[in-house]
Amino acid sequence: MNDKFCSECGNPKSTSGHIIQSGSHSVNTIGSEIRDSNIHIGDNINNSNNIAPELLNLQREFFKIPWSKDGSLAKRSTFQKLGTWGSIASIIGVFLPFMTGNLLLQPLVFLMLAIFVPMLMLSLIISSRKFEHFSGLKNFEISNSGKIFITKITGDCPWCGSKMHLRMVGPKGYKQHLLMCNRNPSQHRIIFDPTALSDIGK
Repeated sequence: MNDKFCSECGNPKSTSGHIIQSGSHSVNTIGSEIRDSNIHIGDNINNSNNIAPELLNLQREFFKIPWSKDGSLAKRSTFQKLGTWGSIASIIGVFLPFMTGNLLLQPLVFLMLAIFVPMLMLSLIISSRKFEHFSGLKNFEISNSGKIFITKITGDCPWCGSKMHLRMVGPKGYKQHLLMCNRNPSQHRIIFDPTALSDIGK
């Protein structure tokens, strides 16, 4: 039977079964500091997202596209048109193998769906957000003229000065854009705000 009070000191126990002991109400932060109600443990500062963007020296690198002189994938309007008509054609194509009896068309239809539906989704999302993660260190961005580019974002770590890379990190359903330091990625990280970047003028 679990007692609600400690048999030695008489103090009540916590709901987790641990004894609540009286003390000096101090916090033991070995190797740490408390400044202005912010706990600083090592190099992990809990209000790190208040750092001014200019201190990060944010830089944008454009990935080269073989078929494009200015490095753009295409215009957003082109993505939207191709995505719309390609998606419609693909959905119609789903029923063709059953109507024609040619089941060899099915892999082609699903390939078309995998290409054109994401194109349509990107054209709709990028117009409002202007910034969307692609894969790895790559991101989609749209210029003032409506062209879509693949970019990589880097910066300088405000704590140790090493290079930071923008990554999509977190559990499924709650991923965040984080600038992570190469030297200490577990602690030197900052939630990224895409509005801190200048517009693409191309």
